[in-house]
Amino acid sequence: MIGDHDPKHTSLSGLELFQKLKDGEIEPSPYARAAGVTVVDLGEGRAVIAATPGDQHLNQIGMVHGGWVTTIMDSTLGGAAHTLLPAGRRAVTIEIKVNLTRPVLPGSLVTATAEVLHSGRRTIVSEGKLRDEQGRLLAVALATFAVVDVPSA
Repeated sequence: MIGDHDPKHTSLSGLELFQKLKDGEIEPSPYARAAGVTVVDLGEGRAVIAATPGDQHLNQIGMVHGGWVTTIMDSTLGGAAHTLLPAGRRAVTIEIKVNLTRPVLPGSLVTATAEVLHSGRRTIVSEGKLRDEQGRLLAVALATFAVVDVPSA
């Protein structure tokens, strides 16, 4: 999850955590930095994340690796889920399905949007789409998250 590698952040609600990431008040996790993701917008039950894949995200055939796309989608879907959680609770991915509809090209800005479909006591389900700068659909995703308690700092 973006930026939640520091246990002191457990005192924040999920929405507060992601808002602080968006505002630059919290440093993104090393994994989020490596993927190059940026929180663009969020609200209750929704998140928007943008990224530009580089050469380090290419597979052997010169296209952006599907694992990178899955990372972007997992971060966005999880971000949407977290916006509904109080302090001390976090969403952990238990299942994700990503369908890539077009190749993602290096150097191209992509934007992922996600919305929560179901928010229960123990699970949250989010769906999302990844689009390029021209608005073309690159991927669709669906994920289920377990809602877990985390110890306070």
